[in-house]
Amino acid sequence: MTEHHRVPVARPEVVRAWVDGWVRSRGTDGAVEVPGGFRIAVGRTDQVARYVLPAADPAVLRRLSVALITPGLWLKVCAPRSAVEPALPASWEFRAPEYLMTAPLGRTTHSGASRAAGAPEVPDGLRDGLVPGAAPAPPPDPAVLPGGYVVETVAQGGIVDARAFAATGEVAAGGRVALAGATAVFDQVRTDPAHRRQGLGRIVMTALAARAAQQGATQGVLVARDDGLSLYRAMGWELHSPVTTAVLRRRGTR
Repeated sequence: MTEHHRVPVARPEVVRAWVDGWVRSRGTDGAVEVPGGFRIAVGRTDQVARYVLPAADPAVLRRLSVALITPGLWLKVCAPRSAVEPALPASWEFRAPEYLMTAPLGRTTHSGASRAAGAPEVPDGLRDGLVPGAAPAPPPDPAVLPGGYVVETVAQGGIVDARAFAATGEVAAGGRVALAGATAVFDQVRTDPAHRRQGLGRIVMTALAARAAQQGATQGVLVARDDGLSLYRAMGWELHSPVTTAVLRRRGTR
């Protein structure tokens, strides 16, 4: 296999920061170290717990596939599906691929940034904080955008929330950052379908990054799906590793 086609290998410290930030963002119990990775008790009927593995170690995967019997357990493995699937029995259902991504914070690249046609320009006060430029300046809060949208951020206890409100008062987009040391873990970033193609995802991300950088974060980490990959890449985020998700089904289900 050539260097060009080599699959990225996740660094354990990046995965640990992602795990710690996700736990803080979702308000679950802290992650517990287990052989080969981490276990997080989620406590939902559709996700009892999740196991996060920095690598697809066949021995670890085979051991877990024997030990784990409760439906609703999730595996998140920092590796492509082709490296995970051979070690798991058919009772595990694979989900859509995801991507662990990273970006430096505290500097912003404005050159080459693209935005959707007709999308609002990012206000000057929201520009700093995500990949080129100077240290982030405090963004205006709330920031009034073209089209009547208003962006507000709230920081409390190592958590930063950003929401974009439409002129009607409804939440059009939002997201959250949880601080894990010097790493800001971006989570639950979404735009309402009725307000897409307005550049709100970019604006929410930039507002979150600026606030996180103000609180000392120097690196951003997130897990993207296919529908967000192009936005994050356009903003300067880089692929750290693929992430494969598998969920243990009830016996007899397909």
